[in-house]
Amino acid sequence: MAAYQMNRVFVSSLMLFVMIGSLKAQVADLEAICGKAKNQSFCTSYMKSNPKTSGADLQTLAKITFGSAQTSASEGFKKIQSLVKTATNPTMKKAYTSCVQHYKSAISSLNDAKQSLASGDGKGLNIKVSAAMEGPSTCEQDMANFKVDPSAVKNSGDFQNICGIVLVISNMM
Repeated sequence: MAAYQMNRVFVSSLMLFVMIGSLKAQVADLEAICGKAKNQSFCTSYMKSNPKTSGADLQTLAKITFGSAQTSASEGFKKIQSLVKTATNPTMKKAYTSCVQHYKSAISSLNDAKQSLASGDGKGLNIKVSAAMEGPSTCEQDMANFKVDPSAVKNSGDFQNICGIVLVISNMM
């Protein structure tokens, strides 16, 4: 009889933990997320283009979009770094070199944000991703006065849009 009672308590406890865990892992509402994004059409296209986002919970979606932000920052950094190497105009070279530093700062902020993401700290993630957004944004503003390779500026826009999605998600965590 005691073994039966112990078994019932164990099974009941196990079911409770499974139910609590499944409540936390609800499928993220992509429509609600994109509805709050600064660039809603970009968000919708991004979500539809990545099959991993369908059915993902909020934490998983945060990891997916954060990974995309890291990739975008890295690609932007590499692109601008290559522009520094090929620039012949000293003023342009200086502008690109400045942008490389801004992207390094953004990548550093994203590396700091990884810890907040891993621990589920939405507020910390939001603050650090917001800081990361400043680098490419400053780069874009600095280069507005120059004729630049449009792909360098495009990456900055994509980076901003992806980070904007991460900010929306972080506010829901």
